[in-house]
Amino acid sequence: MVGQPEDPRAVVLPLGGRPHDSPAGHDSPAGPPRHARPRPRPSPVAERHRIDDDADDSRPTAVIGGRVAELQTAYGRPEEQAAGPALLLSARPGVPDPQRCWGDELPAGSELARRLARPGDSGPEPGLLFRITLPEGFGAEPLLRLCVPSTTAPTPAGLNPPPAAVLPVGAPGSGAAAGTALGTLALTVGAEIAASTTQSRVLDDLTAAVTALAPGCAIAPDSRVRAAEEAVREAQTELLAHGTIGSGGGLETAAANLSVLRHRTNAWLAGWERVAAAADPAGTPGSALREQLGEVGKLGWEGFPGAVHGAYQALVLDARRLLLGAADHLLRSGHRPLPALRPLVEADLAGRAADVARLHRLLGTLSTLPLIVRKRSGGMLPHLIADQAATNARTQALLTRTAHALAPPGWSSGGVTVEVASTPSGGLQVLRPS
Repeated sequence: MVGQPEDPRAVVLPLGGRPHDSPAGHDSPAGPPRHARPRPRPSPVAERHRIDDDADDSRPTAVIGGRVAELQTAYGRPEEQAAGPALLLSARPGVPDPQRCWGDELPAGSELARRLARPGDSGPEPGLLFRITLPEGFGAEPLLRLCVPSTTAPTPAGLNPPPAAVLPVGAPGSGAAAGTALGTLALTVGAEIAASTTQSRVLDDLTAAVTALAPGCAIAPDSRVRAAEEAVREAQTELLAHGTIGSGGGLETAAANLSVLRHRTNAWLAGWERVAAAADPAGTPGSALREQLGEVGKLGWEGFPGAVHGAYQALVLDARRLLLGAADHLLRSGHRPLPALRPLVEADLAGRAADVARLHRLLGTLSTLPLIVRKRSGGMLPHLIADQAATNARTQALLTRTAHALAPPGWSSGGVTVEVASTPSGGLQVLRPS
């Protein structure tokens, strides 16, 4: 890998799970004899990328573009890997599913391509599917817990799992290591895929609920939110392509706008919480509750669902922006390990996640309030009572669906896995989880 020691020693994670030293360029010893059987002639591509079935299963060797390009390229001795966390890097031949492609194809000279290349090469060989697995979130856990858990595609049937090179990302308090830069890029893109995908799902659910239950309530995203979304996407692409985020990408402007929106969201939340606390748990007139919620920020009830929609989007966008900014800072320093990312970002991400949880709790409280029809002096006509009761039912259904959309999905994985495909043109295509 570019920028890493060209030590001929290698670290391989065999099927048995124990690292093993293997001199680069030498075949693994032959395994026990097997009964002779006819074997179909593989295609030239399969032959170039084959996994040696005749080798001892405890020492699998992936041949990538020839045996001189084995996966277990020099990353140091096993004892050198003992201190601190490490990522696993594996590769197998394959063509990506077009439905899984995420973002634009990265050029051959991108930073991510350089980090996946063999020492001395400008980029990885085409036709490979790389998998990068990090053991933890390195401070991104508060953001990841807002996301739907992701899965990765299994190894195709009939193929042995590819060996994994172990790349240290640096121990806390130490300097940068072989896998620090690659691990930082993988963490940011993995978190961005998970967060943006979950954000889109939540916003779609909110919009569908409003359309079905409160068509008179408009959802019009703030122009600052739209601009921030675009800036975050551009910053992620720039980080993968160049290893840094330029000052002209709009991320600084997005940070300023999202800060303003967060303060506004906190003011709205405080007002809505006062309304919820003052409501009678035995029965609250629905018309009064709608009116009081609309008084906060002078939005009107018609503006309440849109405000919830915008508040959630701004909070998640700000969390995504924070992680990208911290990763850019870490990569620019060039001498800090990946665990140094945690103190840079974890507390801020936890604050944004707490705001999202606060919004969810508020909606959950409002959805459980029994709504009644307000009694007027002299009574009401039956059809008016029925109309108000129906409106109350729609209000409760809207609040319930909104609270359900914002419910934390329960990210259970402690690590992050990213898959990347090398394309025939020499570029790279990041893949969504399967």
